[in-house]
Amino acid sequence: MTDTVQIPTTATTPTKTSTTEWMRLARSGAIVMVIWSIVLQITAGTLIPPVAVIGLVFLAFLPFLKGERRRVGLALSIFTAVALLGNLDGIIDELQNPESAPAFILTLGSTVGAFLAVAGGLGAFFRLPAQPIRTLAIGAVGVFLLGTVGSLLVADGTGSDVALATDVKVTAQQVMWAPEEIRIDTSAPGLWIENRDGIRHTFTIPELGIDLEVPALKARRVEIDAEPGTYQIICAVPGHETMTGILTING
Repeated sequence: MTDTVQIPTTATTPTKTSTTEWMRLARSGAIVMVIWSIVLQITAGTLIPPVAVIGLVFLAFLPFLKGERRRVGLALSIFTAVALLGNLDGIIDELQNPESAPAFILTLGSTVGAFLAVAGGLGAFFRLPAQPIRTLAIGAVGVFLLGTVGSLLVADGTGSDVALATDVKVTAQQVMWAPEEIRIDTSAPGLWIENRDGIRHTFTIPELGIDLEVPALKARRVEIDAEPGTYQIICAVPGHETMTGILTING
């Protein structure tokens, strides 16, 4: 009788790639960016071409952010990083003004969405382990919720200035000054500026050294102490360069 000796063999099971999971995270970030683009323009009440373009690019990415398309994930990460760097000044500016709650919340949401898009795209391309994905997602949502609640509380505690009967009333709406030509007298130099937009503005007259912050949906009052003449008004918020006007002071 001959004994049969069986030699054990080691079965190799392919390791499941985590690319799909990272791509889902990148897709979530891209969806957030599309929503941000739409809501920001609704909040501003006007078309903002750079914001619209960014939203359309993220929308174009969406159908391809699935499966094993690692290069698409990398392309998304690069585009998002470039968009972030190109708008970094404006992002920092908005996040320093939580009293303008609508703009602050939208900026925070877009920053969180961009972070998810970059992390998801890079994780997919480099086939990183899937374990951190849940932590990243929960952390991002937590930061957004905490920031939102904090901004709403700050905005609720921020009041508007009261207008005097002699004040000339100026409105900021749809990223425009109304009226564009403002006239006051040296005997009644008060201006009451109401911001009807969901984004912050500044009432800035560089020649006079006036740079008044006007939070979203709030009003501010300022008295002009200047010689009779004509002065240019601008909004110093990044991206609001077309928001200009003229102040004429009569003697």
